Amino acid sequence: MNIKKILDNIEEIVGAVLFITMFAILIAQIIFRQIFDSPLVWSEELAILLFTYTGMLGVSIGVKHRQHVFIDFLYNKFSGKGLKIANTFIQSVVFISLLAMIQIGYKLFLRKKIFQLIALKISSGWMYVALPLIASLMLIRFIQVLIQDYKAGKFIIEPKNLSIEKDNDLEMIEDEKVVKEEW
Repeated sequence: MNIKKILDNIEEIVGAVLFITMFAILIAQIIFRQIFDSPLVWSEELAILLFTYTGMLGVSIGVKHRQHVFIDFLYNKFSGKGLKIANTFIQSVVFISLLAMIQIGYKLFLRKKIFQLIALKISSGWMYVALPLIASLMLIRFIQVLIQDYKAGKFIIEPKNLSIEKDNDLEMIEDEKVVKEEW
């Protein structure tokens, strides 16, 4: 696998490893509790920690594939410029929300890092750093999608070459009409 492919799919790769690890830990906990009558005291905390990261990575995957929360029934009522205005507004709200998640998550991490997870004997900051860390990854994926949408002309402000292409398309359509009329 080349590096670009790994970076493009980092959420899926890390998420799959974390999920498999979490699943193995939970199976081990069941076996130790039911068969050996000696539960693993650290397994629940580690499973919760892994679940936190796996869930957050899932949200990042959703952002990357444009599957984040979107009010389709309202959005689909628009057309033309209204659609571009609605898309610009919605994407602006998502962008601001991601920035807020990073800021709030970082503040939460700073407050919680002084506490310790009892069984694992590590800082609870490891659980709370997931929010700003993966929200930053979501922001990167969101910006990648935003750039694609911008180039596709889905916003109020369009790239200059897109309007030139539209003008050229209109000229080509008008030329075709003239040719058809001549026939």
